[in-house]
Amino acid sequence: MHLLADLHREGSTICMVTHDPRFARHAEREVHLFDGKVVSENELKKLEAEAEA
Repeated sequence: MHLLADLHREGSTICMVTHDPRFARHAEREVHLFDGKVVSENELKKLEAEAEA
């Protein structure tokens, strides 16, 4: 993560894909996907709750 942060500070754009919130919290921006579609964080929580039911 330190290497990615250093690269970003130097001007590189980093696109990281993860399911691990420990790594996601390092991001300045998050894009959430559900069933292959981009969704907002609020919509994601609603869809996840519906999928669990």
